[in-house]
Amino acid sequence: MKRNYVIPAVLTLTGIGIITSLLLLILLNPFSSSEQPEDAQQHNECTERGLANKEPTLRTTTCKKSVDLKQIFSGGPGKDGIPAIHNPAFVPYDQSPVSDTTRGILTTINNETRFYPYNILAWHEIVNDSAGSTHYAITFCPLCDSGIVFDRTVENETLQFGVSGLLYQSNLLMYDNETESLWSQAGRRAIVGDYTGTQLDVLPFQLLSFQEVKTLYPNGMILSTDTGYNRDYDLTPYSGYLENEEIFFPVSVNDKRFPSKELMYVVPFKNVSLTFPYRQFQEGEQNFIIEGHPITITRIKNEIRATSDGVQYPGYFELWFSWATHNQEHGIVLDINTAE
Repeated sequence: MKRNYVIPAVLTLTGIGIITSLLLLILLNPFSSSEQPEDAQQHNECTERGLANKEPTLRTTTCKKSVDLKQIFSGGPGKDGIPAIHNPAFVPYDQSPVSDTTRGILTTINNETRFYPYNILAWHEIVNDSAGSTHYAITFCPLCDSGIVFDRTVENETLQFGVSGLLYQSNLLMYDNETESLWSQAGRRAIVGDYTGTQLDVLPFQLLSFQEVKTLYPNGMILSTDTGYNRDYDLTPYSGYLENEEIFFPVSVNDKRFPSKELMYVVPFKNVSLTFPYRQFQEGEQNFIIEGHPITITRIKNEIRATSDGVQYPGYFELWFSWATHNQEHGIVLDINTAE
């Protein structure tokens, strides 16, 4: 199935980079395969058996994994073919060309309010950012319309994430700069590599239009279109994708309870994942009991918050097909029409 990309130059340059990297590895590698230390040889063998035919520039070990590697697909651009933003710049709202109707992720972390518009994120998918002592990643997968904010501090290490060029269940696979483990955005965990099984913590945010942001948060800043990359942020490489039911890459579940591209709000809660159709949840407050625990979900205008016993549980947004695929075992669809 053809993916609607508009970055052929990136593909060409990435291909040249792959060939150059492989030649350098052959010339500079001081060990033959029989001379390598045992641990290194085992690491390389696992890597070569697993991901070499999908993305040869990744150094991810496949000795540790929680999914079948056959379910991982190349998305087209290779590693960093979709470049993450590592040093984001921000400008006042009135200096941005972004249109008022553009959706995006709005965060307030350590009293710093920032807006990351989807028209920029569609071309980069990850922004590694920090506010005070909090290091976080803004992530967006256009194929799943999934925006999630993650804490980048994992096991006392601050990681930087990049776009691997690979997909699992038609969803973004990120890689970290330390081990190049592959992290499922929708699954919120590492699925291949040294970090396999490690969960990422979700941080609070709101999904708003730029007009709403300017009205509700007038003192914030917006991600600059001066990213250092030559992209036309007035165009989207996924034009029309959300208006049909076509899913570009294979998924293992076909759940018909909602349309495939119904936008869902998702709340990781205790040991389950709660979800409901975002557009069906009217303004106000609804209460639920989930496995003996109370949870209150409140919508004021377009801002949603979930709390339980005074503790906020950050949520995020994702298309139905993606949530259903990743949460068959521990997912609960909330019936918002029968809430207490």
